[in-house]
Amino acid sequence: MDREYLLSMIKELVALPSVTESAAESAPGEWLFEKLAKLPYFRENPGHLQLVDTPLEGSLYKLKSLVARVDAAKKTARTVLLIGHYDVVDVKCYGDIAEHAFNADRLAEIFGADSDVLYGRGVMDMKCGAALETAIIEEFAEDRSLFDVNLVMALVGDEENSSAGMRGALLALAAMQAEGLDFLAALNTEPGEAGRSGVVGPMVFLGTLGKLMPGFYIRGRDAHVGNCYNGFSALLAASRLVSYAEGNPYLADPLHGVCQPSWICLDMKALHDLYSVTVPDKAYAYFNCFTTNNTPALVMKQMRGVAAYALRQSSEQLTASYRALLALGYEGAEFVPVEPAVYTLEELTELARRHHGASFDEELRHYTETLPPGDMRARGIKCVDFIADRSGVEGPYIVCFFLPPWLPVRTDLTDDPRDRAAVETARAVEAECEEKYGLKMTESELFAGLCDLSYVGAKISDDDVRALSGNMPGWGSIYNIPLKEMQGLGLPVINLGPSGESPHKKDERLHLRYSLDILPSLLKFAVRELSRRSL
Repeated sequence: MDREYLLSMIKELVALPSVTESAAESAPGEWLFEKLAKLPYFRENPGHLQLVDTPLEGSLYKLKSLVARVDAAKKTARTVLLIGHYDVVDVKCYGDIAEHAFNADRLAEIFGADSDVLYGRGVMDMKCGAALETAIIEEFAEDRSLFDVNLVMALVGDEENSSAGMRGALLALAAMQAEGLDFLAALNTEPGEAGRSGVVGPMVFLGTLGKLMPGFYIRGRDAHVGNCYNGFSALLAASRLVSYAEGNPYLADPLHGVCQPSWICLDMKALHDLYSVTVPDKAYAYFNCFTTNNTPALVMKQMRGVAAYALRQSSEQLTASYRALLALGYEGAEFVPVEPAVYTLEELTELARRHHGASFDEELRHYTETLPPGDMRARGIKCVDFIADRSGVEGPYIVCFFLPPWLPVRTDLTDDPRDRAAVETARAVEAECEEKYGLKMTESELFAGLCDLSYVGAKISDDDVRALSGNMPGWGSIYNIPLKEMQGLGLPVINLGPSGESPHKKDERLHLRYSLDILPSLLKFAVRELSRRSL
């Protein structure tokens, strides 16, 4: 695989400013489609090259994913799946040089030329991986004796947001399965440093971390601020909740002696449209929650405990405050302590159904479907507020629910024969890297940066689906996961990507020697090893 050709393709891909949820997000997929469509193989097999509509719920922009398939010269069902993404995060961090963020040559002048380094937004995360996979597809299309398995490549957008690209591409992959393809494993080329921060150099991952988004809707009691003890501040309870849950080690989920950060609050605010000197009676907060062992049902149990604690602490704070102010001459109404009331969204929905009557489900469906475009988290919170308004339940209380996205955990360290084949393949790659190139490769069980391997590799239980579907507002409309297709794949996964530094930062850069001179051969070696070792 020619180094200069790869370098040129990476630069051209970087020059396409495919920022997540922008009008140009699908531009790399369209460019690669046109590039591949010129090859004789795809002219002869046009059905093996697709631009798949994979719309993002609530977005005004169209999203397309590229799916390319090349069959081996000798007919076989055995297939290796290559995946990756071409969307990138925004360029705000570049400051006054943001206009050059997609110009690798100009950034080389700004940061200083280095023969082993290439700068640019997305250069390592993950335009390099997309270029490498495309080059392998091109090479295989020209010489179909290169592998004795078929290759399917799915390059998608929206990975940096809610993985709408991969969720949509699952339908195309499932169709190939229905035609008889037998997917042996999925191979991703996310950059290593994105999956294990602070480690530079060759890396291989045997799985990917999971993620849930615990959400809390807080309903208090309104009152004029001059008589605030007649009310109950939803923001006070929200702040108590966040201060207790943020980074709480008891909520963390370590695996085999390795621990990721505990819960981190991503948003918290009051729900109101206009300024008012009224105790805020509605608020919400939601968190990032990494998972390895913890199931959605277990996380929901933790959420109920956090919510109850926040309500108790808020009540105790208001009680103490009221008593202290009495001693200073306060003459307002007495604060009456409250019993913590905590509901799951499923429980509150049932209460609303009983209180509002037979029309409730249809009204909720209509409300959800007519929400204006926008962020799916914000739209989900509006649905929870709608349900709460119709439940007839008086505050204060907290509703526990999940927001999208959901990324299931996946690890190959199981007893499944194909999982074992994937682990053996990864370790064969490690040995090849050291013996042939003199480089030590770092092995990690889980890609900690989160990635689309969750959707092609997940092993999903019915219990997980029940816990999520009843407690995620707008399940199936605001946020849709093709569960049947995911369960039908459940592939072993490997992430073997380029080396670089500073993903999502101003000085994001790719290390060229490993990424362009060594990794292409290792990727082809991995495909052959997967074929040889998979039953």
